[in-house]
Amino acid sequence: MALIFPVLVMLAAFAINSAHMQLTRTQLMVATDAAARAGGRAFSETQSVDSGIQAAAATAAMNVVNGEPLALKTGDNDGEIIFGIGVQPGGVLARYEFQPLSTAAVRGGLTASAFKVIGNRTNNSLNNPVPVILPGLLGINEFEVSWPSVAMQVDRDISLVLDRSGSMDDLELPWEPGQDPFSNSAINWAVDQGMVNRSRNGNSGSYRYYYADGYDSVSYQQAVYEDYYENGMAPRNAWQDLVVAVDAFLDILDETPQEEQVSLASYSTAASLDNLLEKDLNRIRRVVHRLNTGGRTAIGQGMNQGIRALADARARPYAAKTMVVMTDGMENEAPWAGPIAQRLIAEIPMVIHTVTFGPNADTRAMRNVATVGGGKHYHAATGADLVRIFQEIANNLPTILTQ
Repeated sequence: MALIFPVLVMLAAFAINSAHMQLTRTQLMVATDAAARAGGRAFSETQSVDSGIQAAAATAAMNVVNGEPLALKTGDNDGEIIFGIGVQPGGVLARYEFQPLSTAAVRGGLTASAFKVIGNRTNNSLNNPVPVILPGLLGINEFEVSWPSVAMQVDRDISLVLDRSGSMDDLELPWEPGQDPFSNSAINWAVDQGMVNRSRNGNSGSYRYYYADGYDSVSYQQAVYEDYYENGMAPRNAWQDLVVAVDAFLDILDETPQEEQVSLASYSTAASLDNLLEKDLNRIRRVVHRLNTGGRTAIGQGMNQGIRALADARARPYAAKTMVVMTDGMENEAPWAGPIAQRLIAEIPMVIHTVTFGPNADTRAMRNVATVGGGKHYHAATGADLVRIFQEIANNLPTILTQ
């Protein structure tokens, strides 16, 4: 018994020290991951090296490791905060790896898309090594621990789900008294401008009028409003505002360092998958411009079509998946968007953002869809708001921890 008791004491001391070491490692991991995520997000939003470094250091200091706030060295060459890029040496189906860049080069304008933080409790760190609770056991009085964490902006596969219901085409122009867009003089002017075609009906002497390619009732009336009656800039309908916003969205994606793929689904009474994931964003632009409006509002059907693109073979396994659902109204065709969002999130890890536009949109239902999808709900009151929102979504590069 006298021999067993010291052994039990040593085992107990070893267990206590081991548990303390594991707790310290966990605390360091949490602190370092938080610092990397905060620094990466700040750098992504501001493209300022100093902002990224400051955010990482401030966040690290908010986390305690063995009773002390974690302190990071913030010098460009200190090796605890490192800028870099994400690469896939094994091709697009391989995992991302961190490739470091010179901080000085990033300050000079070199593009960085990854942010690495190394949390240290070592002889060379600001916090020093961690004392063990029961020193002297096996000659150990303190221990060193480090943890690397990388926050990386990865490529995105984005599914746009757009409302092309009849309300998107609604437009009432504020005509002045006596102005008639369908008067003979207005129509003849439009014929001269190439907006309307005219052909003779057989031998009757009458004429048949029809819109030229690229024109419809809305664009014709807007042209007459602006150029024939010279009333100034004509209002746009919701669909025209959406086309402008999508163009602005794609313009932002063209400039990001990541390689985005975008698919397009749309819905009215029924929904369609109009384009699978595509790196050629001009193709998406062309498809959007060719879509026609009319019908009811089947948001859930649109989401079902949108997920097909994210499940397609073109989708990249390590790309972040995002769905953007836009509507100007209230859904009136099943299936309903809320339950669909729950099912889609269970099928494919992704984020769902929702955008409502105008006074008649069901903001409550779309806010719920965004909550289920882990995304954000945006509401646009004007066409300018819609452009700003789509630009914000395009700039909202996902930051993930990869190490």
